[in-house]
Amino acid sequence: MTHCARFLAICLWASLGAQPALGEGVEITHLANEGFLLVAGEDKVLVDALFPGLRGYPRVPEPLRADLEAAEAPFDGVDLILATHFHGDHFGAREVARHLEASTALFVSTPDAIEKLEAVSHGPFEAVAHHPAEGERTRLEVSPGLSVTVLNLHHGRGRPQIQNLGFIIELGGLKILHVGDTEVSARDIRPYALAGEKIDIALLPGWLLAQQSMRPVVDEIGPARIIAMHLASPDAPANYFGSAGSLEGRVRLIRRAFPDIWIPITPLASRHYATLETPAPSEGG
Repeated sequence: MTHCARFLAICLWASLGAQPALGEGVEITHLANEGFLLVAGEDKVLVDALFPGLRGYPRVPEPLRADLEAAEAPFDGVDLILATHFHGDHFGAREVARHLEASTALFVSTPDAIEKLEAVSHGPFEAVAHHPAEGERTRLEVSPGLSVTVLNLHHGRGRPQIQNLGFIIELGGLKILHVGDTEVSARDIRPYALAGEKIDIALLPGWLLAQQSMRPVVDEIGPARIIAMHLASPDAPANYFGSAGSLEGRVRLIRRAFPDIWIPITPLASRHYATLETPAPSEGG
Protein backbone atom coordinates (compact mmCIF):
# COMPACT_ATOMS: atom_id res chain seq x y z
CA MET A 1 0.00 0.00 0.00
CA THR A 2 1.32 3.45 -0.85
CA HIS A 3 0.60 6.79 0.73
CA CYS A 4 0.84 9.15 -2.23
CA ALA A 5 0.03 12.84 -2.46
CA ARG A 6 -3.70 12.28 -2.92
CA PHE A 7 -3.85 10.16 0.21
CA LEU A 8 -1.87 12.69 2.22
CA ALA A 9 -4.22 15.45 1.10
CA ILE A 10 -7.19 13.77 2.78
CA CYS A 11 -8.21 15.50 6.02
CA LEU A 12 -9.36 13.29 8.89
CA TRP A 13 -11.55 14.61 11.70
CA ALA A 14 -12.86 12.90 14.83
CA SER A 15 -16.21 14.66 14.61
CA LEU A 16 -18.51 16.32 12.12
CA GLY A 17 -17.40 19.86 11.47
CA ALA A 18 -17.81 20.75 7.81
CA GLN A 19 -21.07 21.47 6.03
CA PRO A 20 -22.20 19.29 3.12
CA ALA A 21 -21.10 20.54 -0.27
CA LEU A 22 -23.67 22.20 -2.47
CA GLY A 23 -24.67 20.19 -5.51
CA GLU A 24 -27.31 19.15 -7.98
CA GLY A 25 -28.37 15.93 -6.31
CA VAL A 26 -27.26 12.33 -6.67
CA GLU A 27 -27.97 9.53 -9.14
CA ILE A 28 -28.25 6.26 -7.17
CA THR A 29 -27.89 3.05 -9.14
CA HIS A 30 -28.54 -0.36 -7.59
CA LEU A 31 -26.12 -3.13 -8.57
CA ALA A 32 -26.95 -6.11 -6.34
CA ASN A 33 -27.69 -6.88 -2.70
CA GLU A 34 -26.32 -3.83 -0.80
CA GLY A 35 -24.19 -2.66 -3.73
CA PHE A 36 -24.77 0.82 -5.14
CA LEU A 37 -23.12 3.36 -7.44
CA LEU A 38 -23.60 6.99 -6.37
CA VAL A 39 -22.86 9.75 -8.88
CA ALA A 40 -22.94 13.53 -8.51
CA GLY A 41 -21.25 15.50 -11.25
CA GLU A 42 -17.69 14.20 -11.58
CA ASP A 43 -17.79 12.40 -8.21
CA LYS A 44 -18.48 8.67 -8.07
CA VAL A 45 -18.77 6.34 -5.08
CA LEU A 46 -19.19 2.56 -4.92
CA VAL A 47 -20.63 1.02 -1.74
CA ASP A 48 -20.61 -2.75 -1.07
CA ALA A 49 -20.48 -3.26 -4.83
CA LEU A 50 -17.41 -5.47 -5.39
CA PHE A 51 -18.07 -8.95 -4.03
CA PRO A 52 -18.23 -12.61 -5.16
CA GLY A 53 -21.65 -13.31 -3.66
CA LEU A 54 -23.25 -15.76 -1.25
CA ARG A 55 -26.00 -18.35 -1.68
CA GLY A 56 -29.47 -16.89 -1.49
CA TYR A 57 -28.56 -13.29 -2.28
CA PRO A 58 -28.23 -11.49 -5.63
CA ARG A 59 -24.82 -10.83 -7.16
CA VAL A 60 -23.82 -8.47 -9.94
CA PRO A 61 -24.46 -10.29 -13.25
CA GLU A 62 -21.96 -10.71 -16.06
CA PRO A 63 -20.90 -8.77 -18.11
CA LEU A 64 -21.71 -5.90 -15.74
CA ARG A 65 -19.50 -7.54 -13.13
CA ALA A 66 -16.53 -7.60 -15.52
CA ASP A 67 -16.93 -3.89 -16.28
CA LEU A 68 -17.19 -3.13 -12.57
CA GLU A 69 -13.99 -4.95 -11.69
CA ALA A 70 -12.10 -3.50 -14.68
CA ALA A 71 -13.23 0.07 -13.87
CA GLU A 72 -14.92 0.35 -17.27
CA ALA A 73 -17.83 2.74 -17.92
CA PRO A 74 -20.01 3.46 -16.06
CA PHE A 75 -17.61 2.44 -13.30
CA ASP A 76 -14.66 4.47 -14.57
CA GLY A 77 -13.38 7.45 -12.61
CA VAL A 78 -14.61 6.19 -9.23
CA ASP A 79 -13.25 8.36 -6.42
CA LEU A 80 -14.21 6.28 -3.40
CA ILE A 81 -14.95 2.61 -2.74
CA LEU A 82 -16.61 1.72 0.56
CA ALA A 83 -17.18 -1.73 2.08
CA THR A 84 -19.18 -2.07 5.27
CA HIS A 85 -17.63 -5.42 6.26
CA PHE A 86 -15.77 -8.41 4.86
CA HIS A 87 -18.62 -10.87 4.22
CA GLY A 88 -18.73 -12.28 0.69
CA ASP A 89 -22.06 -10.66 -0.22
CA HIS A 90 -20.55 -7.22 0.49
CA PHE A 91 -16.81 -7.43 -0.12
CA GLY A 92 -14.39 -9.54 -2.11
CA ALA A 93 -10.66 -8.93 -1.75
CA ARG A 94 -9.88 -10.03 -5.31
CA GLU A 95 -12.78 -8.08 -6.78
CA VAL A 96 -11.77 -4.89 -4.98
CA ALA A 97 -8.10 -5.44 -5.86
CA ARG A 98 -8.91 -5.75 -9.57
CA HIS A 99 -10.78 -2.45 -9.57
CA LEU A 100 -8.06 -0.66 -7.60
CA GLU A 101 -5.41 -1.94 -10.02
CA ALA A 102 -7.36 -0.32 -12.87
CA SER A 103 -8.24 2.95 -11.13
CA THR A 104 -7.10 5.62 -8.69
CA ALA A 105 -9.97 5.12 -6.23
CA LEU A 106 -9.53 5.33 -2.48
CA PHE A 107 -10.76 2.29 -0.54
CA VAL A 108 -12.26 2.68 2.95
CA SER A 109 -13.36 -0.26 5.08
CA THR A 110 -12.67 -2.18 8.28
CA PRO A 111 -9.17 -3.25 9.35
CA ASP A 112 -10.21 -6.87 8.66
CA ALA A 113 -11.24 -6.13 5.07
CA ILE A 114 -8.08 -4.19 4.30
CA GLU A 115 -5.94 -6.98 5.73
CA LYS A 116 -7.64 -9.40 3.31
CA LEU A 117 -7.11 -6.95 0.46
CA GLU A 118 -3.40 -6.61 1.20
CA ALA A 119 -3.05 -10.41 1.08
CA VAL A 120 -4.20 -10.65 -2.55
CA SER A 121 -3.29 -7.31 -4.15
CA HIS A 122 -0.58 -7.30 -6.83
CA GLY A 123 -0.04 -3.57 -6.92
CA PRO A 124 -0.09 -0.38 -4.87
CA PHE A 125 -3.41 1.00 -3.74
CA GLU A 126 -4.78 3.69 -1.47
CA ALA A 127 -6.76 2.55 1.54
CA VAL A 128 -7.86 3.78 4.95
CA ALA A 129 -8.95 1.39 7.71
CA HIS A 130 -11.62 2.52 10.15
CA HIS A 131 -13.32 0.97 13.15
CA PRO A 132 -14.28 3.69 15.62
CA ALA A 133 -15.57 2.80 19.07
CA GLU A 134 -19.33 2.38 19.39
CA GLY A 135 -21.05 5.75 19.52
CA GLU A 136 -18.06 7.50 17.97
CA ARG A 137 -17.27 8.47 14.39
CA THR A 138 -14.48 9.48 12.08
CA ARG A 139 -14.69 11.64 8.99
CA LEU A 140 -12.79 11.79 5.71
CA GLU A 141 -13.04 14.63 3.23
CA VAL A 142 -12.13 13.07 -0.09
CA SER A 143 -12.70 16.14 -2.28
CA PRO A 144 -14.52 19.50 -1.99
CA GLY A 145 -17.79 17.81 -3.01
CA LEU A 146 -17.36 14.42 -1.36
CA SER A 147 -16.88 13.32 2.24
CA VAL A 148 -17.73 10.26 4.32
CA THR A 149 -18.37 9.83 8.03
CA VAL A 150 -17.73 6.34 9.42
CA LEU A 151 -19.89 4.84 12.20
CA ASN A 152 -19.54 1.62 14.18
CA LEU A 153 -22.90 -0.19 13.78
CA HIS A 154 -22.59 -3.70 15.16
CA HIS A 155 -23.44 -6.75 13.08
CA GLY A 156 -25.06 -8.48 16.05
CA ARG A 157 -24.22 -8.74 19.72
CA GLY A 158 -23.70 -12.47 19.33
CA ARG A 159 -20.92 -11.92 16.76
CA PRO A 160 -18.72 -9.14 18.16
CA GLN A 161 -15.79 -10.32 16.03
CA ILE A 162 -17.50 -9.04 12.86
CA GLN A 163 -16.69 -5.39 12.28
CA ASN A 164 -19.57 -3.61 10.50
CA LEU A 165 -19.46 0.03 9.48
CA GLY A 166 -22.12 2.55 8.63
CA PHE A 167 -21.33 5.41 6.25
CA ILE A 168 -22.81 8.89 5.98
CA ILE A 169 -21.81 9.95 2.47
CA GLU A 170 -22.09 13.67 1.71
CA LEU A 171 -22.36 14.02 -2.04
CA GLY A 172 -24.21 16.36 -4.39
CA GLY A 173 -25.53 18.37 -1.46
CA LEU A 174 -27.21 15.32 0.09
CA LYS A 175 -26.48 13.13 3.11
CA ILE A 176 -26.82 9.43 2.30
CA LEU A 177 -26.66 6.81 5.06
CA HIS A 178 -25.68 3.20 4.30
CA VAL A 179 -25.78 0.95 7.36
CA GLY A 180 -24.39 -2.34 6.05
CA ASP A 181 -25.67 -5.42 7.91
CA THR A 182 -26.45 -3.74 11.19
CA GLU A 183 -28.68 -5.32 13.81
CA VAL A 184 -28.72 -2.30 16.11
CA SER A 185 -31.58 -1.34 18.37
CA ALA A 186 -32.88 2.20 18.78
CA ARG A 187 -30.86 2.39 21.99
CA ASP A 188 -27.67 1.36 20.16
CA ILE A 189 -28.06 3.98 17.45
CA ARG A 190 -29.24 6.84 19.67
CA PRO A 191 -25.72 8.11 20.61
CA TYR A 192 -25.11 9.06 16.97
CA ALA A 193 -28.05 11.52 17.04
CA LEU A 194 -28.74 10.74 13.39
CA ALA A 195 -32.10 12.51 13.33
CA GLY A 196 -30.18 15.71 13.99
CA GLU A 197 -27.98 14.98 10.97
CA LYS A 198 -31.02 15.44 8.68
CA ILE A 199 -30.29 12.35 6.60
CA ASP A 200 -31.72 12.81 3.10
CA ILE A 201 -31.62 9.14 2.09
CA ALA A 202 -31.17 6.03 4.22
CA LEU A 203 -30.25 2.72 2.61
CA LEU A 204 -31.57 0.11 5.06
CA PRO A 205 -31.75 -3.72 5.06
CA GLY A 206 -35.07 -5.27 4.16
CA TRP A 207 -35.27 -7.27 7.38
CA LEU A 208 -35.06 -4.06 9.42
CA LEU A 209 -37.84 -2.45 7.39
CA ALA A 210 -40.13 -5.49 7.42
CA GLN A 211 -40.19 -5.92 11.21
CA GLN A 212 -42.58 -3.68 13.11
CA SER A 213 -40.32 -3.99 16.15
CA MET A 214 -37.54 -2.24 14.23
CA ARG A 215 -39.59 0.88 13.46
CA PRO A 216 -37.96 2.76 16.40
CA VAL A 217 -34.58 2.33 14.67
CA VAL A 218 -35.91 4.04 11.55
CA ASP A 219 -37.42 6.77 13.72
CA GLU A 220 -34.02 7.34 15.38
CA ILE A 221 -32.48 7.82 11.93
CA GLY A 222 -35.28 10.09 10.73
CA PRO A 223 -34.49 9.95 6.99
CA ALA A 224 -36.41 12.01 4.45
CA ARG A 225 -36.38 9.07 2.02
CA ILE A 226 -35.62 5.35 2.31
CA ILE A 227 -34.18 2.76 -0.07
CA ALA A 228 -34.50 -0.93 0.80
CA MET A 229 -31.56 -3.28 0.22
CA HIS A 230 -30.27 -6.78 1.00
CA LEU A 231 -33.37 -8.61 -0.18
CA ALA A 232 -32.84 -12.31 -0.80
CA SER A 233 -33.01 -13.74 -4.32
CA PRO A 234 -36.48 -14.83 -5.51
CA ASP A 235 -35.31 -18.47 -5.55
CA ALA A 236 -33.78 -18.38 -2.05
CA PRO A 237 -35.12 -20.84 0.55
CA ALA A 238 -38.34 -19.65 2.22
CA ASN A 239 -36.60 -19.26 5.59
CA TYR A 240 -34.56 -16.39 4.09
CA PHE A 241 -37.77 -14.33 4.05
CA GLY A 242 -38.97 -15.02 7.59
CA SER A 243 -42.72 -14.93 8.11
CA ALA A 244 -43.16 -13.24 4.70
CA GLY A 245 -42.30 -16.57 3.04
CA SER A 246 -41.16 -15.11 -0.31
CA LEU A 247 -39.60 -12.07 -1.93
CA GLU A 248 -43.03 -10.80 -2.94
CA GLY A 249 -44.25 -11.21 0.63
CA ARG A 250 -41.25 -9.34 2.02
CA VAL A 251 -41.79 -6.49 -0.45
CA ARG A 252 -45.46 -6.24 0.55
CA LEU A 253 -44.56 -6.02 4.24
CA ILE A 254 -42.03 -3.28 3.59
CA ARG A 255 -44.40 -1.25 1.41
CA ARG A 256 -47.16 -1.57 3.99
CA ALA A 257 -44.91 0.09 6.57
CA PHE A 258 -43.21 2.56 4.19
CA PRO A 259 -45.46 3.30 1.19
CA ASP A 260 -43.05 5.77 -0.45
CA ILE A 261 -39.98 3.56 -0.22
CA TRP A 262 -37.88 2.58 -3.25
CA ILE A 263 -37.19 -1.18 -3.39
CA PRO A 264 -34.78 -1.76 -6.30
CA ILE A 265 -34.63 -5.36 -7.50
CA THR A 266 -33.09 -5.35 -10.99
CA PRO A 267 -29.43 -4.45 -11.68
CA LEU A 268 -28.88 -0.88 -12.93
CA ALA A 269 -32.24 0.34 -11.65
CA SER A 270 -31.59 3.97 -10.78
CA ARG A 271 -33.17 7.12 -9.39
CA HIS A 272 -32.06 10.72 -9.28
CA TYR A 273 -32.52 12.44 -5.92
CA ALA A 274 -32.44 16.23 -5.63
CA THR A 275 -32.55 18.12 -2.37
CA LEU A 276 -36.21 19.20 -2.38
CA GLU A 277 -37.66 17.11 -5.17
CA THR A 278 -39.42 13.78 -5.48
CA PRO A 279 -37.01 11.22 -6.98
CA ALA A 280 -37.59 10.51 -10.64
CA PRO A 281 -37.48 6.76 -11.45
CA SER A 282 -35.56 5.52 -14.46
CA GLU A 283 -35.97 2.18 -16.20
CA GLY A 284 -35.89 -0.78 -13.84
CA GLY A 285 -37.52 -1.34 -10.46
